[in-house]
Amino acid sequence: MIIGPGSAHSALDVVPGGVYDLSVWAGSRAPGPATATGLRFHDRAGVQTGRTYALRPVRETKRQNSYGMVAPRDAATVQFFATTTTEIHWDCVFLRVSAYDVALDAGQDTLKITNTGSEPLTGLKLTGCADSPPFDLNVKDQVVRTCAGTGPVTVSGALYWNGALPDRSVDVLRYQPQHPGGRQLQDR
Repeated sequence: MIIGPGSAHSALDVVPGGVYDLSVWAGSRAPGPATATGLRFHDRAGVQTGRTYALRPVRETKRQNSYGMVAPRDAATVQFFATTTTEIHWDCVFLRVSAYDVALDAGQDTLKITNTGSEPLTGLKLTGCADSPPFDLNVKDQVVRTCAGTGPVTVSGALYWNGALPDRSVDVLRYQPQHPGGRQLQDR
């Protein structure tokens, strides 16, 4: 609770590109134009990056939700804040993040898809990688696939509780060894 002008905040490490959903019980006996709770994203230098997502509480304490806030790629922390010029109180802050990472070990043509968020993901599909059925990712799960060949591999169809996450692509370049001598010999 804050009485009189002031602000409070709490910061956590961010998942860049993750989709954040905030639910907070908040209210104010005297809501003013600068009374709000919300989220901000900051880079490694502590400078705000992206926009501020603010919720304006009403006189009665009730649940407020803000969904689909995308963390900028250069974000290092996400900050919950409460601010007022009069009075504000809050309780039960819930923050969810939905995200996944795609990494390629090019030397082995191994593709790793990891759930880096706090929510399960369903319906993921790979295109450009043979014989890969759709799959789901629980929290912190990882799926490994071998994708031999060349060209892009795209992960698509990732669904979280409130919608779909953006597709992600990587290029698979198959290693092609050269002739042991380093050049091709020709018959004459």
